[in-house]
Amino acid sequence: MKKIYTGILAFVYLAVSSGIALELHYCMGEKAGIDLYGSSSDTCGKCGMSEKDTGCCHDEFKFYKISDSHKTVSNDIDLTASSIAIINDYPFCNWQMPDITAIAAVNNHSPPDYTKPDVCIMNGVFRI
Repeated sequence: MKKIYTGILAFVYLAVSSGIALELHYCMGEKAGIDLYGSSSDTCGKCGMSEKDTGCCHDEFKFYKISDSHKTVSNDIDLTASSIAIINDYPFCNWQMPDITAIAAVNNHSPPDYTKPDVCIMNGVFRI
């Protein structure tokens, strides 16, 4: 399956990169037909006039191809340090005295300290 997909992708890339030649036929100022590679007949299929006469019919040949207008990658990375000074609007030290009433209240609601079990319980064997 991968080989088939790769083959189809290669064919599409080859078709797009090589380009397409079109012949546009105009009759009486309007587009009358489009051929992929050009036609061998010199007469118009719509009005029957030949193209050699200075009549109403003419052909335009156009070649469409994808142009390689890609931008090249450049490694322009600026690694220099910027020298921007930031001036703070607030003072460096806060000289206000702390509120003593907030410190005096004890808000300790933690569990009690861990106490080890007695030695006799740790070394005793209990039979039930």
